[in-house]
Amino acid sequence: MDEKDFQDTKLARPVALVDLWDIDDRIDRLQDLVIRLERVVESLIELYRSERVKNWEIILHEMLKKQEQKKGNADVHRTG
Repeated sequence: MDEKDFQDTKLARPVALVDLWDIDDRIDRLQDLVIRLERVVESLIELYRSERVKNWEIILHEMLKKQEQKKGNADVHRTG
């Protein structure tokens, strides 16, 4: 072994197998979190769409009610 080999050996940093397992565990946890986050986002999108439809139904119902009231008032004025 010459001096260069000795220096290369001193500079080399072995990667511990435990560190790799720790990194693998962290990646697994991150993947689980991403899956949970995707489910939450999908649920929020569905909730937003359903609430939006409900809001439009309420608005249209109120518009129809006002239209019917106008028709009712128009009939009263014609007969009165």
